[in-house]
Amino acid sequence: MQIIWIFLLPALGLLLNALIVRVFPKAKFKGYDVLPFFFIPACQLITSIKHKPSFLPYGFLFYFVLVLIVTIRIAVQNKNISMKKTLRRLWNYLIACSVFWYIGLLIVVLL
Repeated sequence: MQIIWIFLLPALGLLLNALIVRVFPKAKFKGYDVLPFFFIPACQLITSIKHKPSFLPYGFLFYFVLVLIVTIRIAVQNKNISMKKTLRRLWNYLIACSVFWYIGLLIVVLL
C-alpha cells in the first residue's frame, strides 16, 4: 500500500498544482508552491520502505527551515533586503529541491 502512496502523493500534488493554476490564473502564488507538501512525504515513504535512514527527507526540510531563519535574521538586521523576495526565492529553491530529491530517491533507492 505504501508503494502506491509513493506515486500517488506526487500525482495528487501535480493535480492540485493544475487546479490552482486553473482556478487562480492571476494569483501571486503559483500552483507549484504546494508541491513540497506532497513530495517530501513521498520521499519519507521511499526511505521507510527500503529501511534507509528516515531522516533524509526531513533532514533536508530542517536544513531549509534553518536557512529561512538565518535569512530572516539577516533581513531584519540589514533592513534593506526585501523579505518577500527573499522568502519567495527560498521557497522556489525548496520546490525545485524537493522534486529533484524525490526523483533522485526513486532512482537511487528503488532501483
